[in-house]
Amino acid sequence: MTASQDIPLDSPLRTHPKRDLPPSLASTYQHGHISGHPRSPGVQRAFETRKANILRTMTPEQIETAYQETVKKITAVLEEDRKKNEEIDREAEKLTKQREMERGIFRKMKEDLGKKGAKEDSMDVKEEGEA
Repeated sequence: MTASQDIPLDSPLRTHPKRDLPPSLASTYQHGHISGHPRSPGVQRAFETRKANILRTMTPEQIETAYQETVKKITAVLEEDRKKNEEIDREAEKLTKQREMERGIFRKMKEDLGKKGAKEDSMDVKEEGEA
């Protein structure tokens, strides 16, 4: 499947939940990606080799500790990104307000110039009529 053919997150085909992720991010395959399609044979072999190596060299407690550390790192990165996004949103809102204020001032200046121009035109007409 390509990105345009990914299975929607709310599809009933997604029945395999992923560890520490909400049920809405389930996969359609037990050992599949969250994107909804299975791993390629090469990727699956590499995954199984790495998993076997980890299980051979680490105790379950060490694996859980390493997993929790990775989760903490990812959570920290996500929190940092969330804060940056909020900062960007605040800056964008500030600039939008500033632009609206500038537009209001420009509109007022344009109206004032239009009124002055109309007054000057009417004064020119009066002066010509008086002469």
